[in-house]
Amino acid sequence: MLAGALALAGCAWARGAANAPAAGDILPRSGPLRAATMGRLLLVDAVRIGNRIVAVGDRGYVVVSEDHGVHWARAVAPDAPLLTALEFTDAKHGWAVGHDEVIIATVDGGHTWTEQFRAPAEKRPLLDVTFVSHEAGIAVGAYGAYYETSDAGKHWSARKIIPDDRHLNAIVRIGEGRLLIVGEAGTLLASDDAGRTWTPLASPYKGSLFGALVAADGAVVAFGLRGHIYRSTDGARTWTQVANPSAASLMGGTRFPDGGIVLAGAAGVALVSRDDGRSFVSLATGTTSLLAKAVMAGPDAVLLFGEAGAREVPFPSQER
Repeated sequence: MLAGALALAGCAWARGAANAPAAGDILPRSGPLRAATMGRLLLVDAVRIGNRIVAVGDRGYVVVSEDHGVHWARAVAPDAPLLTALEFTDAKHGWAVGHDEVIIATVDGGHTWTEQFRAPAEKRPLLDVTFVSHEAGIAVGAYGAYYETSDAGKHWSARKIIPDDRHLNAIVRIGEGRLLIVGEAGTLLASDDAGRTWTPLASPYKGSLFGALVAADGAVVAFGLRGHIYRSTDGARTWTQVANPSAASLMGGTRFPDGGIVLAGAAGVALVSRDDGRSFVSLATGTTSLLAKAVMAGPDAVLLFGEAGAREVPFPSQER
């Protein structure tokens, strides 16, 4: 969902890849990873499913932790280029997408993966994926890439939903049967029928939007280039800009179980909201590395993923 990565936000991920293991590094095909190795991985997206954390990134790596990010192991997965986004429908079934329009899937919680689809000749990275049910899913990406499945990924079919080739950076469920796509040059598309039809929406911003999420009160929070943040209380029809003193591009966002929101971005920036996205304050990250996603770690801690692997920082569960 970090779409920006390669083609969109100034090739931020291409620059970050310099910190990833060199092509000649010997890494295990599966099994435990040393902390030093994790610190060199470019990890673009991560999700938490119960006590398990799964992350994806550079050169098709899928890594899994069963202890809140203290120890990590590389999952068994097919060779792939950069993986950009993850989606799980339950504790066992998940999908990841990435460059070469690759789509891989797991049925055991992320420990082993198989390839479902790949189209390298298209030269379009997929940047996000979501499922509206266990069977019905949609993957979106650069240059208007749009794929859908109705059989849990056994078959994926392409469809063109916009007249041009703008990048579709992220897709998010914003209500019962309602979906939102955000993308390049302020692209906003909404569907009220689980993706069967799409309608362009007026955008509050002419720059790229890299992600969106739904706050605990139902508001939609969208974010993107140069630190722009917008909030909508009417299903993405109208928007109010949210103050943000930082101009660092925001790449990924997460709503935590307690309702807190964390947005992660360039230059080590992480922003926290305790009021459903109405306002944000900076989280001390101790790094200037590009960050892509935040996931709750153990009590009072958050894991930040990006161009230097996974980094744990303090994160009180409530204001003190």
